[in-house]
Amino acid sequence: MLAADRYQRIVELIDENGSVLVSDLVAEFGVSRMTINRDLDHLAGIGSLTRVHGGAMSAVETGDPRSRHCLMCGTETGGRTAMTLFHEGGTQSQACCPHCGLMLVSEHADVTAALAQDFIGGQMVSIRAATFLVAPDVTVCCVPTVLCFEERDDADRFSRGFGGTLMTWEEAQADVRDHMTLTKEGTEV
Repeated sequence: MLAADRYQRIVELIDENGSVLVSDLVAEFGVSRMTINRDLDHLAGIGSLTRVHGGAMSAVETGDPRSRHCLMCGTETGGRTAMTLFHEGGTQSQACCPHCGLMLVSEHADVTAALAQDFIGGQMVSIRAATFLVAPDVTVCCVPTVLCFEERDDADRFSRGFGGTLMTWEEAQADVRDHMTLTKEGTEV
C-alpha cells in the first residue's frame, strides 16, 4: 500500500471514530510502528490530525478567532498550558490552562474528549493519559495552577522542585472544583 493510500485511510478512520491508536493502525496496514508514527507525524504536520500519546485525534482547528480565547475566563490561549475540548457534534473549544479546561469539562456534559498541552514537551496529550500537578509553588495562569505532564516521572521531578500534588484528571478536576466552590463561598481567599 502506498503512503498516500494509508494517509487517506487514517483520516477516514479518524473521521469515523474520532481517534485512532498506533497499535490498531499497525494491525490494519501490516506495517511497523515506526512507519505509522511517521505517517501520523506527516498528517499532523499538514493539519489533518492532532497527535496524542499512542495515536491521533481529529485536527485541532485554530482558524476561528473565538477559538483563541478561553471559554472559561476569556484569556488568550496558545501558551504552554493550553487545552482543547471536543464536544458532541464536532465542535471544539479552548481553555487557557488545565485549571479552566477541567472546570469546563465539569460544566459541559457534551465534552467527548480533551487534550492538554504537556508542560515540558509541548505536545498535546489526552487528559485521560496525563498526570496533573495541582497547586505547585509557581503561578503560570489561573489559580490554583494546574499543569499537565505526559509522563508521571516528569511531573514527579517538577513537583520535587516546585511542590504541588500529583493527580489524575478526575482528581484534579474535583480538587479545582472544590477550591473554586470554597473561593466563591468566601471561605478561602
